[in-house]
Amino acid sequence: MKRLIFLRHGQSEYNLFHRFTGWDDCALTPAGKEQARQAGVLLRQAGILPQRAYVSKLVRARQTLQNALQTAGLQISATPAWQLNERHYGAVQGLTRAEAGRRFGPEQVLLWRRTFTACPIPRADNRAAQALVPAGITAPNGESLQMAQARALAFFRQEIFPAFAQADTILVAAHEDLLRALACYFKQLPPAAVETLVVPPATPWIMELDENFHAQKDYFLGDPIKIAAFLKRRPE
Repeated sequence: MKRLIFLRHGQSEYNLFHRFTGWDDCALTPAGKEQARQAGVLLRQAGILPQRAYVSKLVRARQTLQNALQTAGLQISATPAWQLNERHYGAVQGLTRAEAGRRFGPEQVLLWRRTFTACPIPRADNRAAQALVPAGITAPNGESLQMAQARALAFFRQEIFPAFAQADTILVAAHEDLLRALACYFKQLPPAAVETLVVPPATPWIMELDENFHAQKDYFLGDPIKIAAFLKRRPE
């Protein structure tokens, strides 16, 4: 059986103030680091231990993976990939929800946040994002969930799916919006389903995959009552 572990990063400095993060490279808060350590404990207790890991190039995901692997007692290689970065939020990156609503209108911001195809307008200065991709590649600048899903799935097909030939459990440490979009693919959900999907922070999401790399079964590790309460929320 092939198992894919999705791990959203723990609470970040931007999460604390409800800022749109995207490719802005903020760190975890102390609470976020503790959430990540607890994720490692959950993996160890469940006996679901990855043999390989992939992680976004953003520091909050890398810190989450580092802390989780440490408490799980694992020393495995982790491949960083810009294709696993969060969806690029364009001109709303760095703004709080209230600031974005005043600047672009709350209904427009809601469309950008939740729907599959709506694409935020580009950021005027995208040099920080450009520094995160290899020379010769143009960094995203304002992405819909559909666009983020497409570039992440291309990486899965090129790198992660073939890696299952040597590993039966692989961990991917990334971000909520990207994982929402990917979940639609792995769970074979219609695009509209992304509007209600949520991903708890630093909570291992286990997907048991069939031979076509679709989820036969998926579940979260952790307190079922707390997880159920979180899953009733709207996407952040």
